[in-house]
Amino acid sequence: MEKFYMEREADLELEKQFDVSEVARESGLMIRVFVTSSLKNEMMDPDSEAIARGEDETTRLKEILSPLVSSIRTTRKTKRTNLINFSASVTKDGRGQEFQVISYLGPVTKDSKEPCITLLLPDDLPEETP
Repeated sequence: MEKFYMEREADLELEKQFDVSEVARESGLMIRVFVTSSLKNEMMDPDSEAIARGEDETTRLKEILSPLVSSIRTTRKTKRTNLINFSASVTKDGRGQEFQVISYLGPVTKDSKEPCITLLLPDDLPEETP
């Protein structure tokens, strides 16, 4: 999971990660929040049908953040962990599609003590080396 903060500055420049902290604050998360490009492309970018219904990246992000906030509250009561797995649904091709999302709590950068959350899809996880 280190890659998500060790390479954050370069990933932001290369648009492999995106800072969504402003919208996250509106949803009750007071620390910085980043999303990976694959999560953004798969879940946040609305298709033409979603756009016709008035959805945009912000409304779709809020659909992801709402179950995250609930999961944080539930998980915090039972265990202490930096990883939270949760499900979130967005509309694709006119139908609701459920995605498994991972929330990783870690530092913003390698040298920072400032905490942040990185939201990613399971395929974004680094491959294990034997």
